[in-house]
Amino acid sequence: MTLHRVCVLAGSDPGTDPSFTRAAEELGALLADRGIGLVYSGSDRGLTGRVADAALAAGGRATAVVPQSMRTRETLHPGLRDLRTVATHHERKSALAELADAFIALPGGLDTLDHIAEAASWTQAGLHAKPVGLLDVGGYWSDLARLLDHFARQGLIRRRHRAIVVSAGRPDALLDRLTAWDPARPAPQVPPRGPLLGASTVVVRQGRVLLGRRRGAHGSGTWSFPGGKVDAAEAPEAAAARELREETGLRPVRISPICWTSDVFAPEGLHYITLHHRVEAQGEPRVVEPDKTEGWSWHDWDELPEPLFPPVASLAATGWRPDAPAPA
Repeated sequence: MTLHRVCVLAGSDPGTDPSFTRAAEELGALLADRGIGLVYSGSDRGLTGRVADAALAAGGRATAVVPQSMRTRETLHPGLRDLRTVATHHERKSALAELADAFIALPGGLDTLDHIAEAASWTQAGLHAKPVGLLDVGGYWSDLARLLDHFARQGLIRRRHRAIVVSAGRPDALLDRLTAWDPARPAPQVPPRGPLLGASTVVVRQGRVLLGRRRGAHGSGTWSFPGGKVDAAEAPEAAAARELREETGLRPVRISPICWTSDVFAPEGLHYITLHHRVEAQGEPRVVEPDKTEGWSWHDWDELPEPLFPPVASLAATGWRPDAPAPA
């Protein structure tokens, strides 16, 4: 798409990271260099002011939209030649959206976030067809991008709507992505969440391994070792022992690391690194969490039931066997 004017959204303060200001100045100069007009709030303060400073100093064009109620409270940029006044803050947002072909968000706060959400939702609703770009300086917007991916994985926004918001760490790369944006282009795949860290407990008894049929979570209906997500600041061995007790009631007496596997659960959009542990345990397994497991049973390694939970299949593919000697 051709970018004639871009609405830049940013904090009214400079923030604590000097790289924010450098990015704002680089963006303003780049807009002027590419002949793209700046549309913004009109302030001469904060990051928005630095964008305007750089754009105007490089001979660029800047259009400001200001609500009447804020003209006495905001310091307007003295270099503005195109200043438009509207009655309310809501009318300002509508005017900014009408004037611009796309939106760019530098680091900012609640007002910036509000503009991002509204601009993207208007494209989603078909009120306009304009992309939103996140200038991800120092990873400032990376959590928001991951949240949008989470929305898509959970089926609460469609993949083609996730593609409305693009991001890049440099102004030139972001402008290139906005220029290349096409609402008719097939939506890209949403990356899986993770990698997350999991721990599995391979309980070995008389050459057989303990497996349970999963239910109610990713991999439902597959056969799996006891195990689960490693909590923050928790050692993997401690997580393996905890999951074993919580899921089966067994008491671990010896835990030895085996290896790790990497598995993507595409339907659920998850990526797990699973640390496998060989475990000797006392007691008889029972279903402690019926919402997670249908039942436990012992199986020969050469006759594992199908379908297998992906980390179980991945461990088997390494060539490991339960009759291999445990590490000393």
